[in-house]
Amino acid sequence: MKLTMTPHVLRFAAWRHGGALLLAVALTACGGREIRPEPPHPSCAPLELERNVDLEGFRSDRYTWHDSDCAPRSAFLVRNDTRDPAGWHGGYVRRYVYEAKGASRTCDGANDGVPGWGMVTCHVRTGASWGNWTEAVAGTGRTLFEGRHHALHEFRWPLPLGGHTVQVTVHYLFATGRDHPLYAITHDVSGVPPNALEADVRSPYGDLLFDGNANAEIAGLGWGDRRRFVTLGSRLTMASGWDYREPNVVPYTRMWTAAPDAEMGVVQTQTWLQKPSGGYWLHREAWGQRDEDGPMPVDWNWTYQLNQYQLPQNTRSHRMAWGSNYGALGWREYARYGDDGRLSGHPYQSYSVFMVLGLHSKDPVLQQAAEVGAWQQVRFTATEGSVLTQGPGGVARADSVPYDVPGYNPVYATWEARAAGNRAHLRFDTGTASLRQPVLALRGYTASAPPSRVVLDERVLAADADYFASVDEAGEVLWLTLNRTLTGTAVLRVE
Repeated sequence: MKLTMTPHVLRFAAWRHGGALLLAVALTACGGREIRPEPPHPSCAPLELERNVDLEGFRSDRYTWHDSDCAPRSAFLVRNDTRDPAGWHGGYVRRYVYEAKGASRTCDGANDGVPGWGMVTCHVRTGASWGNWTEAVAGTGRTLFEGRHHALHEFRWPLPLGGHTVQVTVHYLFATGRDHPLYAITHDVSGVPPNALEADVRSPYGDLLFDGNANAEIAGLGWGDRRRFVTLGSRLTMASGWDYREPNVVPYTRMWTAAPDAEMGVVQTQTWLQKPSGGYWLHREAWGQRDEDGPMPVDWNWTYQLNQYQLPQNTRSHRMAWGSNYGALGWREYARYGDDGRLSGHPYQSYSVFMVLGLHSKDPVLQQAAEVGAWQQVRFTATEGSVLTQGPGGVARADSVPYDVPGYNPVYATWEARAAGNRAHLRFDTGTASLRQPVLALRGYTASAPPSRVVLDERVLAADADYFASVDEAGEVLWLTLNRTLTGTAVLRVE
């Protein structure tokens, strides 16, 4: 029904929620834009941290948060200061639990020499050893910040590599309303002379039974650099066909099983042009090509390390890693993948990725990559407070680098602004794209409690349902996840 008045129009809408019929009213002012009602959002429980959990001998810190569907997810991070039952020194996800088709799905480390996901791994091009990973390296770990809906966990290691020591720092970010944990890593080689070390980076490295511990045969895999590589057919072997023709924007890797329906992957928080990844020379012969009958590319020349070294003998390997060219760690200049530009691997190599698990039928990796791509056209401005246009180049770094998209911090995939008197008036222009459940970091926030009001497009939002807030008093940061998908223009006030 519609009631017409002068000079406004009222529109009524109704929803079923919890068995009750709820009504809402939309007000359109003459000459203004419509303020549309939205169905009520369910309340999401706060993030939980259980410290020093004994997971079958793996001393772990368990983080439980609620994703974009308000369904629980949890990750067990194994402590890295002592040897664990698998003979490693922790610092990885040993168990990951999420909901799949209404049931809890538990995914454990594969116990195939690599007992989880998130290991730090680097190879050297030449030398007495192949490289190193954190298996035999004791480090330190701590919770950097535990808020009501957001948390940061840190691991550090002094990684011996090629006769030198590289200081490695990893942060895991968990946030209510965000499906996938964020993994941010910095390799600090400032104590190593330039060009004295030539290594690659492959973290997060791991082997997780992402199919709910079924250890099923791998049905297919793929990755994205400047193009998308995907296998053909319903079962992966070294004889599988493949397609490498479709253009791509955001780097990713993915692997899936058909029964059960499951997928695991890694998605970078930046585009390939902003932060190239991948390694070796497959692009020269395979970009733009399709081979229906196979075989797959030779194992040492895949753009990213996946399970190629386990094939063909083991068609059930869930191994997955990231990748770069040699020199990404240690060289002042090295060739980026594609051989069409030069990058620097000294004094730091930093990047951030999402660790993605979900149903293959829902394409979670490609969906996350599409979202990161859409963020590039967002215009973020402020009329109260100020949008940040630069920040540290990675975790555990004090230098400052400009953001490719003003306000978007790729280290944590957050939208960043500085508060003015603990207030902010912010505007998002998403262009033709959308911005799903953005996470904001309002810096210079000195209050000890969340804001009294959060208003989006003149609607007062409800805490723990329409938005999720955490206050980091020590860091003077207000973390805020908006439980909304923003399209067009949206105005946010924090008061």
